[in-house]
Amino acid sequence: MIREFAQKLQKSLEFGLPGAPAHSIMAPLTRNVEPVEIGKLPNAKKAAVLILFTPLDDKPAITLIERPAYEGVHGGQMSFPGGRIEESDVDVRYTALRETNEELGIDTSNIVTIGKLSDVYIPPSNYYVYPYLGYLPYAPEYFPDAREVKSVVTMPVSILFDPLSKGKMLIERPGISFEAPCYVYQQFRIWGATAIMLSELEWLLTRQV
Repeated sequence: MIREFAQKLQKSLEFGLPGAPAHSIMAPLTRNVEPVEIGKLPNAKKAAVLILFTPLDDKPAITLIERPAYEGVHGGQMSFPGGRIEESDVDVRYTALRETNEELGIDTSNIVTIGKLSDVYIPPSNYYVYPYLGYLPYAPEYFPDAREVKSVVTMPVSILFDPLSKGKMLIERPGISFEAPCYVYQQFRIWGATAIMLSELEWLLTRQV
């Protein structure tokens, strides 16, 4: 089942990425989702994440992580495994796999990468993120790094298509508050850059190819 799912997604990728039209669906109204070239952001930090699919009850699921609470803008948020590109990384795909290994404690040598989504710039943290897609044909046992991961959440892909899984939440920060669209899964609220990437994934999976 997971291989067939991956093949369908890969086929959809061949028709191009929607980018901004898909991103805007799950972006806060105050956020500009128009694409920004990395060359125009010379001071931006570069990072890569992996959207990892694994089987759950014989159906595809997405691996998410809950970040520990900390003072940074992404503290306590839901995200994909990933992190900053290091000079020693051979390429950006390698970064996504390396960070997944470090954060989740899994063997990434069996992960089949099938492409990537549109790059996403995150203004609050000044990160330019490259999102990669990959899958494992089995459900791995996770050994998360407690410094980086509070919990690992395996969310069925079908949640993306359930109207009841979409809501809004109030984000409050010093000197600012705003409403943000979010995906809802169990007690978790997925918003911001992670929701924007999931929105593009949802678009790709509902495309008729």
